[in-house]
Amino acid sequence: MTIDLEVLAKHRHALLLAEVAAWLHDMGKCADEHIINQSSDKPQGYSYSYKTAQSHRFPACLPDVCLSNETISVKDLIEQGMPRVISDASKPWLLRVLGRCHSAAHVEKELSDRETSTKQPQNNTRLSTAFGLEGNPVTGLTNSLSSLPFNSMQSRATFVPQAERAFDAALGDTRRPINEVTLADWSGAVASLYKSALAGALLGVKPTNPDDLHWRLLRVNFDVLGLYAKAVKIGDLLGYQRVVDEACEAVRKLIEEEYPLGNEIYRDSTGIYFTFPDLDLPADLAQEIRRRVEGVEMELAPRIAVTVGDGNTAAEQLKGILAEARREALQDLAQPFESQNLSACWQQEWTTMGAGKWEVCPVCRLRPMRDGKEACETCLKRRVSRIATWESDPAQTIWIDEIADQNGRVALIVGKFGLDSWLSGDLVQTMLVRAVENAPGQCTAKNPSPARLRRVWETCQRFWTETVEQEILARHDYGQGDALRFVRRLIIPDQKTGWRENVPYDGTVVGKAISLLWRKEAQHFVTISNLKLSVEIKPGQAIRLDDPNNPRHQFTITVQGTMPAPGAMGTYAPYLLLLASPDQFLALVPAADALEIAEKIRAAYAEQLGKVQNRLPLFLGLVFFQRKTPLLAVMDTAQRMLAGEFANGEWRITNAPQNDGKMVTLSLEQAGQRITLQVPLVMGDGNTEDVWYPYFELVGQPAAHHTHRFERDGVWWVRVKTLQAGETVRVTPSRFAYLFLESTAQRFRFDPQKDVMLLDDLPRLMEMWKAICKSPEMSHTKLQAIHALFESKLREWKLGEPTSEHPITDETFRHLVETTLRRDKVQGVSVEDVLNGRFRRCLDLYLHILKRRVNDEKKQEEQYEQQTI
Repeated sequence: MTIDLEVLAKHRHALLLAEVAAWLHDMGKCADEHIINQSSDKPQGYSYSYKTAQSHRFPACLPDVCLSNETISVKDLIEQGMPRVISDASKPWLLRVLGRCHSAAHVEKELSDRETSTKQPQNNTRLSTAFGLEGNPVTGLTNSLSSLPFNSMQSRATFVPQAERAFDAALGDTRRPINEVTLADWSGAVASLYKSALAGALLGVKPTNPDDLHWRLLRVNFDVLGLYAKAVKIGDLLGYQRVVDEACEAVRKLIEEEYPLGNEIYRDSTGIYFTFPDLDLPADLAQEIRRRVEGVEMELAPRIAVTVGDGNTAAEQLKGILAEARREALQDLAQPFESQNLSACWQQEWTTMGAGKWEVCPVCRLRPMRDGKEACETCLKRRVSRIATWESDPAQTIWIDEIADQNGRVALIVGKFGLDSWLSGDLVQTMLVRAVENAPGQCTAKNPSPARLRRVWETCQRFWTETVEQEILARHDYGQGDALRFVRRLIIPDQKTGWRENVPYDGTVVGKAISLLWRKEAQHFVTISNLKLSVEIKPGQAIRLDDPNNPRHQFTITVQGTMPAPGAMGTYAPYLLLLASPDQFLALVPAADALEIAEKIRAAYAEQLGKVQNRLPLFLGLVFFQRKTPLLAVMDTAQRMLAGEFANGEWRITNAPQNDGKMVTLSLEQAGQRITLQVPLVMGDGNTEDVWYPYFELVGQPAAHHTHRFERDGVWWVRVKTLQAGETVRVTPSRFAYLFLESTAQRFRFDPQKDVMLLDDLPRLMEMWKAICKSPEMSHTKLQAIHALFESKLREWKLGEPTSEHPITDETFRHLVETTLRRDKVQGVSVEDVLNGRFRRCLDLYLHILKRRVNDEKKQEEQYEQQTI
């Protein structure tokens, strides 16, 4: 079938106006009056019709929607676009299709409208995350709706983003437990499906019966982590970050606005995904997408395809289509080359380079680079462009030397959620909509609708962007009270000519490291390194700077004057976010702060996703490195960490679960490894029992005391509150790993089997170090001697490296450990901690990587105690 995309361009205005109508088809739910009308304590005689009560806000001059030989008003679409009109052949097809999209996107409404037992009070109605964490009571919805620019409804680019923000605070349904889907999730899913259905009709796919509608997904994929792994310097990585974002935005504008085919429904480190009509990928569309992407950056090499969901019905296909699209994308990206990305431009780069000596650019590894340069012209321009961006917001550093701690070390935080089985919809169905005690056949699992799946990945993405970035990274006390940690200074040199602008100069002052950036217009340098790496800079001091083009050649300047950098340039936050997609996270932080930040992330995860932590695991990794380590080695290590799989296994409950009515604490054991899970038992009001989210997969058959239980695919799931000691459950535990890149070759030694621990080990390691430092007779020298003794005997007796999965079992070594710990009065360290390698890891982290000293820790503890008295 021949596809004419210009038909979409011709009807662009009508398609976008219809999309806006779909966004607003339930707008009346964004009102305080709706909360009252749906509340458990609704006043007698109170009435509110959300479909029509807000229609007075529409401008009188709003045109009708004219598509597929039909004309219908926006008002009628909004007020009448409901599932009940789907089968009414007397109604316009445009209206019936909106009703069908409402039905397809809203299969999460498993509760009938007659069920009122889980309604919330009007002054205590709360919105939940996808995993059962409720926020504060919802208020101010009517004001949010009133603030929308209804006079701009014909401008999708203006109106839809504001509607999405307003609807994000409103509920699709106020009843528990279907109060997790926001009105933005709800309306956005309907609008996306409606837009694709109408586009398909214009392109020849127009079923007479709207129930016969089907959808596909368009995916445009890039190997984002592969691009990051090519970066030699931070400017390269940030440049790739920018071009990926720009390419995604270019494709989004093409698909959503220029040829309105659908909407973006997901984006991660594999690329961007859109709803799409039930059509094969038109060749001219694929060509245009490729042209737009290559117009941003040729290296992106997009993989473009359309995914068809599994199943016979549209509902079945929509449940798993996103997971299927991601699986296809990962398979495509695993291949290093695709013939469609072979462009004559690459050959032209090498045939038109001119005279002189040339070699392959070490960054992009594609373009020619003139001999003696650091990179090709394209890669150098990317670096410079990041400096211009930094100048507009200098409080956000882009300089790795500013991030480095006082020892010149940096850590890359690597995060990953085990989202695959959630995006496929499988694990969504381990949460309940209806929970009936002692009646598993009457329990109803949640349906993985498009709106609910969006809420799942959106909750994970917000964990990274809002909790980790905005609350943990942005608010962390990096300087521990020392302002020198995050300030910049201006340095006026004696020599003010010959310097290159926007090029960092590395050097030393009194033998200590410093990095400077020349500001041509102001005729001074600005520091771009952690000033705790150097000494106090004073007039008259000499600073030796390396030539960026030839590090063997140095310049010497004499400081004429120094002063604090003014305004926004004066201070900075020493961290840098690199990636925050729903499933993966990357950020650079000072090595000295990495463990504390990682522990804050772990604690936030346990709090926010505690009800599903047994089946939504978190991986946290730390890659420690010296500030001048090539980033390609760091990013390659991150890729190796992220490539690891989460292991699901059987864990036995060792002790009677501790239940205080609000939280239950489970102690689990598997082959000598132990984890402790604290699982919330109530909803956000602190009183309503949660019978919908906190379920564990039981090994074996349930017993009479498992009062809340249900069966799915031959497996029994039981409410955590009913579990007892001695029972076995299947859990996918969270994991933690770290690696110190003393050399770039160290990355090849990362072993997922040996180097990956339980995430529970992170707080244990931190508590162990604190306890060791509090040991009354402990000193730095004594601790090193203990460590050296254990290590020498492990080598001498050929016992191997201790790990939690393969602890040392030699009785002679055990006796040595017992005697040494008792003799030296070492606190906080058990014999098992030494035998399973935990003590070894603790000292590796704190003594070797972080360069902490016991004596310094003791002094800091004493100072803290004195300050608190």
